[in-house]
Amino acid sequence: MGLPLFRAQDDPGPSFVHFADAAGLHGPAAFDVGAPHATTVVAVRYVGGVVMVGDRQATGNYIASRDVRKIEAADRFTAIAISGSAARGIEFIRMAQLSFEHYEKMTDAALTLEGKANYLSPIIQRNNLSTPLVVLPLLAGWDRGHQVGRIFEYDGAGGCYERQDFATIGSGSPFAESALRLGFRADLDRAAALELGALALYEAGDNDPSTGGPDFVRNIFPMMVTVDENGFDELPVDETASHFRGIAERRTATGGVAGSTLR
Repeated sequence: MGLPLFRAQDDPGPSFVHFADAAGLHGPAAFDVGAPHATTVVAVRYVGGVVMVGDRQATGNYIASRDVRKIEAADRFTAIAISGSAARGIEFIRMAQLSFEHYEKMTDAALTLEGKANYLSPIIQRNNLSTPLVVLPLLAGWDRGHQVGRIFEYDGAGGCYERQDFATIGSGSPFAESALRLGFRADLDRAAALELGALALYEAGDNDPSTGGPDFVRNIFPMMVTVDENGFDELPVDETASHFRGIAERRTATGGVAGSTLR
């Protein structure tokens, strides 16, 4: 299939939403009441970047999948994660990747991190207000202009809001956020942010039936990524496993009873 051609007055320009409309890329919305949903993802700022941790489970009326990837690199310095409809969320990630690439090819200029966050708003709005398959993404990355990690979250209508500390999406959010509120500090380093993110996800998996925590039997663990001045980096499985095995060992030692400090 070749590239679509437009008359000068109909050229959609750098807007990927307008391009998709003109090219007929938006198909009819389908609704499946049993469609699997993806949960839960957290993002934590630290001095020098951002950590994102996401569970791997997709849940409908049963566990539909145990190894869904909910965090991907939108580009070298930007990570995007999804909650809500799993299938539509994965499609949304691809759409975001294409949107950023389309803009940069059409304008020969790179979007700022804030520009990328705002660029996604109409795509979220179009999806969530026109179909029951709701997607709520989370965007985080390294702002090369300000040399700092930043986090952006969205409401169901596409409203974009920056968080100065942490953010969480998905059904396990109440449990994850409790751990984040107790453990967050403005001076967190990378190691401490990874540990806090892992703990928050563990809490979500331990209390929310739709969130998958570490699966020690199948050796499937939540995704852990960092985005800093060197770009997007996904932790290897062995390193991720060590974070969650450490938490499990501490819980086992106390019989699951909360201690006097953050667990």
